[in-house]
Amino acid sequence: MAMYRYELFCAAVLLMSGVFADDSTSFSTDCFNISGTISFNITYKMADEKLNSYEVKLTNASKISSFNCNQTAGPVTATITQDSSSLTVQFDINPNKTKVASMDPQHWGVSKMVFDYSIAKADAKTAGKRQATAIGSYFVTPINHTYSCSQQSVKLENVTTPTGNTTADVPDEFVNLVESGLTVRVGPKPPSNDYDYHYCKADQKVKDIVPIAVGVALAALVVIVLVAYLIGRRRTVAAGGYERV
Repeated sequence: MAMYRYELFCAAVLLMSGVFADDSTSFSTDCFNISGTISFNITYKMADEKLNSYEVKLTNASKISSFNCNQTAGPVTATITQDSSSLTVQFDINPNKTKVASMDPQHWGVSKMVFDYSIAKADAKTAGKRQATAIGSYFVTPINHTYSCSQQSVKLENVTTPTGNTTADVPDEFVNLVESGLTVRVGPKPPSNDYDYHYCKADQKVKDIVPIAVGVALAALVVIVLVAYLIGRRRTVAAGGYERV
């Protein structure tokens, strides 16, 4: 019976892992690895000037179409392509002991994200190609550590569209890059334990809350036991349960 329950448990675990794996993607090269569920919430302007949105999710059909791991030839970059859309990620790696630009010493991060896509909705004011860009410091992590976050989003709000040989800004439109169960690693060293992970701020708060909650629960349990003991002892004394000498 115990063996049957164990086999049933294993089958359930495999089934659930298969379900979750359908939404998860992984992209690897010699110098980085990106894993997790990645989707794009695309907001566009309709003919009546109101905004509408739809979601595009990366699937296992997506692939790395180009990348650069040679820092002497330029920044470390990766372009992930699916159908007619693509996401280009630029990494900033600072191995020095002093801050370089916006990157802390001995840290890496993502300094730029560019999403190329097309609007083909019937209610769109202007259909056609778009490019959304975000520039900043994202997923900043100590070197030789893997960035990990259970849920996070980045807003790419600088949206342009090609007009001949130039580009034109598209006001009000933007793209939200949403990641779930995200891990990003730069460098050849994979994580060996939890201490090799660098967690996002939201996950760090959860990790801080857990031991505090456990401590509070244990303290409350001690108080309950002590109160129960004192009440029981008082009732015993009131009932003459102790002999007086």
